[in-house]
Amino acid sequence: MPVAHCVSSIEGIILDFDEGFCQLVQRSPDELIGLSYKSITAPADLRKSKDMLYALVDKAAPTHLRKAYVRPDGSLIEADILVSKFSDEGRLVSTLSWIEGRHEVSPSRLWKAALRTKHIYDLRISELGRELFSDYVGLMLVHIYLTEAEGRVAATSQIAKAVDLPFQSMDRWVKVLSERGLIETLDQAGENIQLSHNGASILERLFSATLVPEPLAVGGV
Repeated sequence: MPVAHCVSSIEGIILDFDEGFCQLVQRSPDELIGLSYKSITAPADLRKSKDMLYALVDKAAPTHLRKAYVRPDGSLIEADILVSKFSDEGRLVSTLSWIEGRHEVSPSRLWKAALRTKHIYDLRISELGRELFSDYVGLMLVHIYLTEAEGRVAATSQIAKAVDLPFQSMDRWVKVLSERGLIETLDQAGENIQLSHNGASILERLFSATLVPEPLAVGGV
């Protein structure tokens, strides 16, 4: 597991670092000096980083934080960080560790992977026919994901129309997927739905696999 060190100001401006930190964020020394942590922190973790800075106690035991950094190619790499505050010197000293290769894919790449997955579903239906290929559940989940990624609310009537599924069957699948913890209904009638946290995580792992395929374990290995 690689380890890196970084020194920053109390406000989070990068002042000094080692080669390991350059490796972590995949940037040159010239790009990092004077840079704010905000510039390389994943947007979803900015609030967490800010709250951590305000909560640091001078010369106390290091505070642990896990967050993701944005690399130049848009991918995210998650790191465990131990941060100590030294007000006399006006410094924050951080020790970081991470597992190379275990990174998150940027939202834009996941969206593109979801579009690619939908295209493959549509192509299979076109080439094989619905009587041979009828994975309605997978197609429903992909449509819900894309709808949410585009900032819209997923309505069951619209999803049913998109996948060419009778409304009665759609209602049955919504119930099953809700019971499995993959989606959540947003109203009493169950017209508007969304992916659960678990459902979104599963789909994003599947989409990530289309971008960076990994070998499957065989025989329990």
